[in-house]
Amino acid sequence: MKKIILVSFLILFAISGCDKTDSKTLEDTKNQSSLEKLVSGNKRFLEEKTIHPHQNKKSILDNQNAQHPFAVVVTCSDSRVSPEILFDQGIGDLFVIRNAGNLISDIDMGSIEYAVEHLDVKLIVILGHTECGAIKAYINDKDDNYKKHLTHIDDIIETIAEEKEELAAEKQTPKQDNILGCINANIEHSNRLIQENSIVKKHKTKIISMRYDVHTGKIIEL
Repeated sequence: MKKIILVSFLILFAISGCDKTDSKTLEDTKNQSSLEKLVSGNKRFLEEKTIHPHQNKKSILDNQNAQHPFAVVVTCSDSRVSPEILFDQGIGDLFVIRNAGNLISDIDMGSIEYAVEHLDVKLIVILGHTECGAIKAYINDKDDNYKKHLTHIDDIIETIAEEKEELAAEKQTPKQDNILGCINANIEHSNRLIQENSIVKKHKTKIISMRYDVHTGKIIEL
């Protein structure tokens, strides 16, 4: 009986200690910039010290009438790339826009404009990743059949193939030998399109290019 009581006490003590640590970490992030929150969140994820902020019923209630995300994240639909998990964030923290290849269509740009104009978001992150299927499809397209528009996947390949940054990368190194360069070029292309947006310019919104490594979980700024 004494052993059971002792074990129960130790468990409660451990849980209580974790709660205090998580609360302190969450409090510390309040003084961080938007970019610092993302960087520190990925660091916690890598070190397996995630605090899973704003992932409870209270967060649902706090955000039920309005949202106040601190960053826009434009990223890929790839199932391995989940911004809230990789950055250790929660409900109401990130305004996420996803599609294959983290491309910027008119609709995606409209979503960005909404976040900047109406939600007052001051940071936009373009988050590409290694082993990107959209980029691999572009690289492995041997005979440029995408111009036939056989499927909507061909539309994705054509969009990437016509990016100025991809064409510049291809001149330096053949795309078949330069997958990481092609991934980076695609990220920078999306960055440039957003930089040129008049609403983003008006609000002086910061734009950052980042790349996630699916092999390690680490996110770096380009």
